[in-house]
Amino acid sequence: MSNEKFNGILIKKSTFKDVRAIEKLIDKQQKKLPWWVSGPPGTGKTYVYIKEEYEKFLKKGFLWNRIVILSHTVNAAENILNAVKDLPQIENIPENVLEEQICTIHAYFKAESKKRNRKKYGKKNHDEFCNDHPVMKRWIGHGKKSWEKHPLYAFISQKHGRQCSPREMWMTNRESYKKDWNVVDLEILKELEEEYNDYRDQKKVVSFEDMLDNFISDETKIPDDIDVLIIDEGQDCNKPQVQALLKAGTNVPEGNFIFVGDRDQEIYNYAGSHTKFFINLEKNKLLDNLSVGKRCGETINTICKNIINPQRKRLGLPEKIWTPVPGVIGNHYWIPDVDRPSKNFDILLDKIFNTKETFLFTYRGNPTDGHTDILLQKYGIDYRITSNYSHGKRTDYVARDLLRCYSTWDKFYKDQVSLDQIKEYWPYLPSKGFKIHGKGTVASAFKNVANGKYNIKQLYEMGIISEQALNYKSFIESVKKSEKDDIESKIPYIRRVLKNHGIEEKPRVEHDNIHKIKGLTYDNVIVNLSNWRTIERNESERLAYTAYSRGRVDCWSIASKSFKDTNRETSLGGVQHDRERIFSLHPEDGEGSMEK
Repeated sequence: MSNEKFNGILIKKSTFKDVRAIEKLIDKQQKKLPWWVSGPPGTGKTYVYIKEEYEKFLKKGFLWNRIVILSHTVNAAENILNAVKDLPQIENIPENVLEEQICTIHAYFKAESKKRNRKKYGKKNHDEFCNDHPVMKRWIGHGKKSWEKHPLYAFISQKHGRQCSPREMWMTNRESYKKDWNVVDLEILKELEEEYNDYRDQKKVVSFEDMLDNFISDETKIPDDIDVLIIDEGQDCNKPQVQALLKAGTNVPEGNFIFVGDRDQEIYNYAGSHTKFFINLEKNKLLDNLSVGKRCGETINTICKNIINPQRKRLGLPEKIWTPVPGVIGNHYWIPDVDRPSKNFDILLDKIFNTKETFLFTYRGNPTDGHTDILLQKYGIDYRITSNYSHGKRTDYVARDLLRCYSTWDKFYKDQVSLDQIKEYWPYLPSKGFKIHGKGTVASAFKNVANGKYNIKQLYEMGIISEQALNYKSFIESVKKSEKDDIESKIPYIRRVLKNHGIEEKPRVEHDNIHKIKGLTYDNVIVNLSNWRTIERNESERLAYTAYSRGRVDCWSIASKSFKDTNRETSLGGVQHDRERIFSLHPEDGEGSMEK
């Protein structure tokens, strides 16, 4: 029996002899497709539009517990929650209850799976599964990665999202598997996937992919408790997610089922983003086209249009038009190579060191490759990697407490510092034989010490610290004895940061790859175009469009010598050949700027 899928409905051809019956069923489903709200960069589609729509539905009489808003990331879901929780209609509703209605797509289908008494595959299952698999353990080589980042799960997830065969997935990513995980054989992956499937069956646990498949295939359960369904950043949904969301919205009234997003920021091809579905929505189910810019100035706005509109023309979509923020112009600067002096790079450094503005360095590739880190450390720029999260908070390359400890260490020996500052010193003092309380906690060491200012000699006289510690007048000496040798290598960089910045509340410079910075905003954006080979033209244009649109005022383009020689079809969508059109630069001008 031959089967075909039409918009999430599985139609058995042999069931229908009358073609008109099939066409009628397809047409019925088409009418149930969600509406599409297109929001170009910085038009407020998440924090303004969704909040306004949520409030409108509440005022129309829809109950808060029948309004579901889903996003792809925890941060986005939290931001939406924070935007709406003060509305008078829900001000008395506990936040943990509201989180069940405003959450990630993952959390929603996890809850649906839980209703069906299916337990999720978790860390304990992972550890147990790995115990019998030396290959699994070897892959963990990057010990700092969480268990969910294991390449087996990435392989399965991306294959599921793209709905492709193991071989097709392998051919797409084999270089990454070989480079990052030393996996050189597809058969190993296929064997482990089979064993992983057997393990889940045996333990009766499900993965997120299972949750989606089970929800889609369960004909007995169609949600009847949703009156409004809004999907944030809809263009990031892959095919199984789209199918599951279409089913979740089956009983949602016409006009109340809305995908909000920007099709031109669809950059997750590797994870199976459903390009054709969203092109179809934009052509046929467009509810609103947000056009008032709330982020980008004139220059960045123009660059983004110049990059993406030729692609939209090729796809048969109308030209994208949205207004820049009034009164904000901005400049574009071209830097041929960061490894040799240039006027425009000096302008960037001057702005970093002498303003309070924020900066994003972004690129295609892996942050762990270290190229941007080396550059920022070379010039003593205080920074953090955007996606380095610790308990939901971004972490700095050099922690604030370490900067303060180094900068005030002399006062600890000569003058006096606050008790709070002394507690920050505590982890850097040698633990073996130097602390009276040995491995005692900070709280136990200072429980009887009154709040005030002290130096190390006074701590010794109070019996809190041993005499040996008096000898370590240098912070570096203390670090060497405290078994924190990794800190010693950062000292030259710390010195440069303190000289250039002092100690700021948080770094104003961040960096990460383009896939990790969607939805974020900075005063300035620096886009490195040097590693853009082997990318399909449409995808590379969308990456560039997404990258430049993170900025408000000024932007820089960095390109190595090799960039100028790359093939038109596999480089940045032909950007180097269209420089004059996109950036208003002359092709020969290596250091031009776009100024109005």
